[in-house]
Amino acid sequence: MKGYNKKSRISKQVMGIAFLLFLFIGAPGMSGATTQSELPFHVVPNLPQSQLADGNSGYFDLEMAPGTSDLLGLTIQNHSTDDIVIEVSAHTAFTNGNGVVEYGKDATEPDPTLLHSLADLIDSPGEITLSANEKKTIELPIHMPEAAFAGSLVGGLRIREVIAENTDSEVEGVAIQNRFAYILGVVVRNESSLIEPELALLDVFPGQVNYRNAFRATLQNPQPRFLNQLEVVATVRRADQEEILYEAQREGMQMAPNSHFHFPVSLAGDRFYSGEYVMSLTARSEGEEWSWEYPFTVEADVAKHLNREDVTLDPEANWWLISTFGLVMVLLGTIIWLLWKNKKPRTDT
Repeated sequence: MKGYNKKSRISKQVMGIAFLLFLFIGAPGMSGATTQSELPFHVVPNLPQSQLADGNSGYFDLEMAPGTSDLLGLTIQNHSTDDIVIEVSAHTAFTNGNGVVEYGKDATEPDPTLLHSLADLIDSPGEITLSANEKKTIELPIHMPEAAFAGSLVGGLRIREVIAENTDSEVEGVAIQNRFAYILGVVVRNESSLIEPELALLDVFPGQVNYRNAFRATLQNPQPRFLNQLEVVATVRRADQEEILYEAQREGMQMAPNSHFHFPVSLAGDRFYSGEYVMSLTARSEGEEWSWEYPFTVEADVAKHLNREDVTLDPEANWWLISTFGLVMVLLGTIIWLLWKNKKPRTDT
């Protein structure tokens, strides 16, 4: 593979990485829930020998030979007057539904092109206890696969306080607390190499975003490199018509190496209707462009189920039941009228 400058590689492949990032986890403040305005501890990374000399010191940016190991060091300072329990965990980066790279948790569905999960290569200590004002240094071993690989493995270390949920709250149903954590990015490779960007459209299907109807286009980055400044334009129409029914456009997205996400095209409060559709999708990133015309089907039972789940839609009247009931009432009225007419006494002339 063609080599290139390390600084250029860092700017392109590690662009947007979240280092020493305060990541907000959980729901916004609720009435009766406990809110933490700041963390009671501080974290500093201790960079190993495999750290690139020109790498940013705010995250782990390593170059390691196949089959070798190193130590990721963390110095954690408890600056509160209470004992605290800290959880340290390793995670593999993925792309969320908003086109944003996540470093502090795991994907629900890891991409099949991901050969090595970074979380599996790092030995996490789990929970550690820090006394009031105590400073402690821990080391997390990282082990490279025996076989050489191209590109980068990307993930993060999440360091957060373990807080018991308040189940004794007087506010009914409130057991959610705002959670904050340090996220330290981790990027590791065997060698510097140039990998051309690639993007695939795997599927288009009817679905939902936050219980609201949307078409979903599964975009995949099959390469072990970041896909930066991703722009997507998508439209949906009936297969036998040219009129555009729905459209969406997003810019400034980023995809993690060997990951996928479901790009949404909202129905903006409309119902799904069964039938044949076509999504036209164009994506651009780093001077490259990809375009697709993707036909897909919305099945009647799927449309019915999703419409019932959409929180913005009123329950649709069941016109079949209404019409059947009306027909029955007409027939019943006719029968009653005939019976009444036949029972009327006849007058002799």
